[in-house]
Amino acid sequence: MKDLFFIGTIPWWAIVLIALGALSALALQFFSLKPRLSGTRSALLILLRGMVFALLIFLLLSPALLERKTTKLRRPLALLLDTSQSMGFAANSDSTQGGAKPRSRLDLAKEKLLSGKEPLIQQLGREYDLRIYQFGNGLAPVGADTLPQLSAQGRGTRLLEALGEASGQIGDRGALLVFSDGIANSDIKSAEDLPSFPVPIFPVGLGETQGFIDIRVADLKVPEFAFRGREIKIDFALEAFGLAGRAVPIYLNRGQNLLSSRNISIDKDTFTQRVTFSYTPKEIGSHSFTLTVPLQPGEQISQNNQQQFKIEVQRDKIRILTLSGAPSWNYRFLRMALKQDPSVDLVSFVFLRTPTDSVDVPDNQLSLIPFPIDELFLEEIKNFDVIFMDDFSYRSYFNTLYLEKVRDFVRDGGGLAMLGGARSFDSGGYGESPLREVVPVEMNGRGTYQTGASLRATLTPPGKAHPITRLLPDPRANEEAWKTMPYLTTLNQVVRGKGETLLMAAPEGASGGTPLLTVGRYGKGRTLALMTNDLWRWNFVAVGGRESPQNHLKLIRQSVRWLAQEPSFEQVQIQPVGDSNAPGEKMDFKVRVLKDDFTPAEHARVRLRIVGPEGEPMNLEALAATEPGDYRTEFIPTREGSYRLEAEAQLSGKPLGKDRRSFRVAFPYGELEDGRPRPELLKAIAEKSQGQFIPASEWNEKSLERISAKLEAQSPSQIVEQRQIQLWSNLWFFSLILALLCIEWWLRRKWGLV
Repeated sequence: MKDLFFIGTIPWWAIVLIALGALSALALQFFSLKPRLSGTRSALLILLRGMVFALLIFLLLSPALLERKTTKLRRPLALLLDTSQSMGFAANSDSTQGGAKPRSRLDLAKEKLLSGKEPLIQQLGREYDLRIYQFGNGLAPVGADTLPQLSAQGRGTRLLEALGEASGQIGDRGALLVFSDGIANSDIKSAEDLPSFPVPIFPVGLGETQGFIDIRVADLKVPEFAFRGREIKIDFALEAFGLAGRAVPIYLNRGQNLLSSRNISIDKDTFTQRVTFSYTPKEIGSHSFTLTVPLQPGEQISQNNQQQFKIEVQRDKIRILTLSGAPSWNYRFLRMALKQDPSVDLVSFVFLRTPTDSVDVPDNQLSLIPFPIDELFLEEIKNFDVIFMDDFSYRSYFNTLYLEKVRDFVRDGGGLAMLGGARSFDSGGYGESPLREVVPVEMNGRGTYQTGASLRATLTPPGKAHPITRLLPDPRANEEAWKTMPYLTTLNQVVRGKGETLLMAAPEGASGGTPLLTVGRYGKGRTLALMTNDLWRWNFVAVGGRESPQNHLKLIRQSVRWLAQEPSFEQVQIQPVGDSNAPGEKMDFKVRVLKDDFTPAEHARVRLRIVGPEGEPMNLEALAATEPGDYRTEFIPTREGSYRLEAEAQLSGKPLGKDRRSFRVAFPYGELEDGRPRPELLKAIAEKSQGQFIPASEWNEKSLERISAKLEAQSPSQIVEQRQIQLWSNLWFFSLILALLCIEWWLRRKWGLV
């Protein structure tokens, strides 16, 4: 294509004057020729001379030709194929009918790209500079020959991030053709959060919302831990699609036991209702729960009909039973210390008379209540955490059968504290009772109760590290605090301590001494023996001396928590587990193990076990870590669900304790939770990028033509080359002028004018 234009610099008025001069010259020449030649011959000569003048004036205008050459370019086009797990769902409701394997959304995309005489992928490769990508968690280039082998394996759909990355790679003259179901479960999920796109995007929507059937348990909200005896709420959303007019049941199970159920009536195709179950845990420990909705006819996704979770149940208060043999200062200050502790629920009995005491009134007129022996030791004992026997002898009130219940209570995990006095230890007959093997001191039946002494409590090496006797965090300050404790005046003699002796009693300045405070284990429980009933003096005398009674209160409270096996007083502690990991990712665990004196246990035998989502146990190897008393292990979960790590340690065959922690393993995106296609998001992407959304059901041979036309209208993909040719330097023009002059000269000569 060529266009004529003028680039001359001579003013237009000069050109007009020259043209007028040329016309005047032609007119004079015509009138001078007319007498000698006929009118026709004169006109012919004037015409030839006029043509020469016209060409010369034309050249004075500096004429030029603009030559244009248009070359069509192959526009960059990125083809993005969604290969996330949701693309493995059925493409439409019809594909789920019959016994054949349903056609997936990814299968439908492959069919659109690879089928036909000239597959779409070949057309795109011929007309565009084609680049092919698959995306799920990330964007990855693939070859056209590998498209048939692609599978829906992506654990998430970072749709918008993939679009942004692909847009940057193809440049601002390109375009994106995206085959996806529109599910986006990354950081950006809604149309309101869409970024601006530098290139037009043409999404092809896969999957149909019409006829899509699914019901799922979503947005589960449960506490990480709960308190025994306190109601908890289990709140979640029930979402349903395509199930209008149906009623579905929901079941809440703990393990295999059904706790509650509810029927929900679904009144519209897109349905959401929040549901709340209530449950009151009665046992301490890790509780596993399952929320289940039965699979509905025609439902395309079954994985999201169930949610599993775990709740750690803790005690809200430490339930303590105290049995005091008589009203005393020790009873008063012990009860005061326990009542002031908000975390303690206290049941206290003090005995004011024995069954052999004679009174002169009938029993029904006594203000004293009878001691509920059977109710306490046969029924309610399991509901307590710790039992205090304060200067109490069982012999006047019940037989050893009830002490066997106390022994069983400790063996099963309870705590027992025996405090000294005239009715305790050997003086109370415990050297010949079932509690002889439980209490952490050795009794031979001959131990005496000593009064009128002046004894100082001194810390032993285990006592310096043990949490019961750690009154102050600084070791030196703690030792000084014990040195200033008031003297004791009473002491129960025992043969020796069987567990860890934390305090010794001896006269001021004397070395050695006899056991004053010992702790130990029996079965799963813990025991404590304090061989004096003068503990109250550490409160009363301190107050009288205008000192703080906190040391006495702290000793009582720390003893209670140690006996109740509070987590902070455990000798085996699993360090906090990090945030939720995905299947296939390595998890590191660390366990801290302490001896009975709460010093690091370097050579302990540590058994570690993982309990999986279905209750399946897996043993792990515990390896010694760099710090003394620390042990580590690794675990790689293979699937999603709730897990529990259990740790148990022994030292020289003696159990040190156990711990357990629950944790959850889940993919961060939840790709299989909601498989409903999102055409509205794909439409918003197309609109914002000035592209066009095309449902897969409407894709045909004309679709590619419409895309090409829209792209050309927005930004033509061609290069226009322009070349300027100046005519004054063209040989043809000078040849023409010369030819006209020659013809004129030849005619003049022929007609006798030359």
